[in-house]
Amino acid sequence: MLFLIFFSIYKHDFTARATDQEYPKEQAILTRVIDGDTIEVTGPVIGNKTHIRLLGLNSPEKNMPYSQASANFLKQFENKTVFLLRDKEDTDKYNRKLRYLFYENQLINLEILEKGFANSYYTSGLKYEKQILRAENQALQLEVGIWAKSNQLCFDCIKLVDLNATTETIIIENICNYQCELSGWFIKDAGRNTFYLNSMKSNEKQTIKSSKEVWNNDGDKFFLFDNNGKLVLYYSY
Repeated sequence: MLFLIFFSIYKHDFTARATDQEYPKEQAILTRVIDGDTIEVTGPVIGNKTHIRLLGLNSPEKNMPYSQASANFLKQFENKTVFLLRDKEDTDKYNRKLRYLFYENQLINLEILEKGFANSYYTSGLKYEKQILRAENQALQLEVGIWAKSNQLCFDCIKLVDLNATTETIIIENICNYQCELSGWFIKDAGRNTFYLNSMKSNEKQTIKSSKEVWNNDGDKFFLFDNNGKLVLYYSY
């Protein structure tokens, strides 16, 4: 891996930075889990059948490795009383409410990250930014969920040579002296953008250029997973 920053295992610390405005928690019933980072709730303040996008994380898309595991984790809270807390933004571009999810004083956003069911996402300036990043790094250190390492033959062969966020270009190389069959292997960013690989000859370099904006200039994550969804390579900037 290019670099990894590890933090020691920690107990939940809900000390958070002061924000420009403090918001009250909103009581609701979690009525439906849509996926690993999106739920539907009903409550006297939040409204009926309101879609909630959990803050600070991004879970795998449907039919991707660990997508069902992340959704199943949230399903244990269906039909239970939960509390929601907003941060600096109220809604996203899909008009979903952006919230932290609490159940019995536990911040569920952190628990999802600790179990490796999601990666951190758009955390800059959030109330619980430090806790979110620590939770993610705990999962990375323990190699759980999306952080579980591949043990396939070509695990040490494929390297990231360059990632240029300005030109939306990445270059990877097979540094081994044999061909790597990579059917089902995929590259993704911190969000939902995904690129699938095929095969790479010995010492071959491949350039993958996106036709749309994928790699954020102000910071992003690069993941390479094998065909079983196990982590081959991770880089963040």
